[in-house]
Amino acid sequence: MKKIIQYLFLGLFLQSLVACENDEVKTYMSAQTQAPKLTSTQTNYVLSANTANDTTVSLTWARSDYGFSAASKYTLQIAKAGTNFAAPKEISLGNATSFKYTTADFNQLAILQGLKPSAAGQLEIRVKSSISESVADLYSNTLTVSVTPYIVIINYPSLWVAGDFQGWNPATAPKISSRNSNGIYEGYVWISGGTRQFKLTSQPDWNGIAYGWASSTTTGTDVAGTINTSGGNLFVPVDGYFLIKANTNTNTWSATKTTWSIIGDAPEGSNWSNDIPMQFDATKNVWKVTTKLNVGSLKFRANSGWTINLGDTGADLSLEYDGTDFKIPANLTGTRTITLDLKAGNYTYSIE
Repeated sequence: MKKIIQYLFLGLFLQSLVACENDEVKTYMSAQTQAPKLTSTQTNYVLSANTANDTTVSLTWARSDYGFSAASKYTLQIAKAGTNFAAPKEISLGNATSFKYTTADFNQLAILQGLKPSAAGQLEIRVKSSISESVADLYSNTLTVSVTPYIVIINYPSLWVAGDFQGWNPATAPKISSRNSNGIYEGYVWISGGTRQFKLTSQPDWNGIAYGWASSTTTGTDVAGTINTSGGNLFVPVDGYFLIKANTNTNTWSATKTTWSIIGDAPEGSNWSNDIPMQFDATKNVWKVTTKLNVGSLKFRANSGWTINLGDTGADLSLEYDGTDFKIPANLTGTRTITLDLKAGNYTYSIE
């Protein structure tokens, strides 16, 4: 009986210790705390590739205060506005109280978070402060910043199309590019004037490999054949805007003349059955059309057919073959100018 009483008192004693310990944790957590306060040099960023390497975004924050001495670790969180930080970009910064972004890095972050190039969007930024798993994290105020990203132009491996139509000068020649760096090149080139003869060079001068004519077959305005490094000049039979392809693995090449148009249920008068022709601007090397747009969808296509067509998979203003129809929302309806830019490896468009 004495042992039972002893065990009973021991149990009550241990229970009182646990209760005291819990009281201490509650008191411990109720101490005065202060979350980090986040500030930025500005809240409106219109980004430009011209300042890609410059420091554009500078963030600082005051240290958090847990009411007692603690070594805080900070994590910067950035997310598209309205997502409640569901899938933020996180940067662990240790005990640092500042962070800077170059224009290029911040531009990439904005695009990966879903902001569209050439259009203002909003990002939300906050700082998370942590000291241990047993203590709740503290979060700074949330900054909302406006960001207008730019389209990233990638310099893919290329061949320069130098010919008498541009003075046989590789340094100023248009390019065709290999987006997969696999020896398969393509690009769109305006060839007009002279004899329309050219060669493909591996660098913007004549010191590299120059690919020339080995054989060809002309069908209407299009040409296909083989190339080698000791042949004559390649050629196209008429002036025009050509899709030029070259495969240095199989030593083959082709040139397909193209004219471009838009089609869809957004362009007035098209209804997915009538093409709205675009006009080529040789000075800016782009295709343009000014037309009335309704809410709906559209695509670009060459030669009024579906063999060569471009859509915008990902809605990022970057075009892909057989890509997704791109949407025209209510804020883009009315008379608009649509521009198609098919520079080497970077196919883009704009609506103004």
